[in-house]
Amino acid sequence: MIKKKWILAFTLVISFNYSNAQLANKIKDTLAIPKNNPLTGLKKADFKDLDPDKPLMLDGVTTPVYSESLSLIQGDDFMKVMMSRDYIPDPFIDSNREVKAFVLRKATPLEKSQMIEMDDNMQSKNDFIGKEALPFDVTDIFGKKYSLQNLKGKVIVINFWFVECKPCVMEMPELNELVEKYKDKEVVFLGFAMNDKRKIDTFLKTNTYKYNIIPDSKEEVQLYNVNSFPTHLIIDKNSIISYYVSGLGPTTINDLDNTIDSLIK
Repeated sequence: MIKKKWILAFTLVISFNYSNAQLANKIKDTLAIPKNNPLTGLKKADFKDLDPDKPLMLDGVTTPVYSESLSLIQGDDFMKVMMSRDYIPDPFIDSNREVKAFVLRKATPLEKSQMIEMDDNMQSKNDFIGKEALPFDVTDIFGKKYSLQNLKGKVIVINFWFVECKPCVMEMPELNELVEKYKDKEVVFLGFAMNDKRKIDTFLKTNTYKYNIIPDSKEEVQLYNVNSFPTHLIIDKNSIISYYVSGLGPTTINDLDNTIDSLIK
């Protein structure tokens, strides 16, 4: 039974129906050197141990993710595993109830179907589409100001992201191509980032992101009910929301392109 979900870098379900005894036996059978157990001092979280209002950072970077045999899963391997929807991430906490690791286990057929259904539901926020955009007044990392009112008459393309979000970074090259494609059109690209300017400046030393980046965008994240990253939003020339999607999807970039193209004609 799926009792709760936390969503951040991916749309995921965290289930608590796998007993500590079962997991302990699995670890005992597969771990060759117990002293190297990365779960030493941690315990598998029960439902009551986690704050449902505090999102879990499951991005393959911030908190380590392990296979059932306790092999560390990172980078492209992490992306492939999570996109497959074949595994459930069980959180492990320390004595302060802080999540310090995730251990993946094979999802049951019921859990997998529930994850797919949740993913489909999260891919589109239909309650926003067709409604007037909520007003914002922001300043980018170079001091340039943007507001919904002043941008009326232009198509506004917004990406909600943060530096540590691997899916956000993975799609940036294709987002940059969109910026280049529409640079001579009445289209404005805004990147609402969760990070402060210092962290963004450091990130940009080794990464290229051509959106106009707005730091410290927590207020706008709450305004638009963003709880999964990346999230993309397109506002038409009359300040009406035409597109809203959350998560990393195989058609996202193409959908963004088609929507922008339809709105500038």
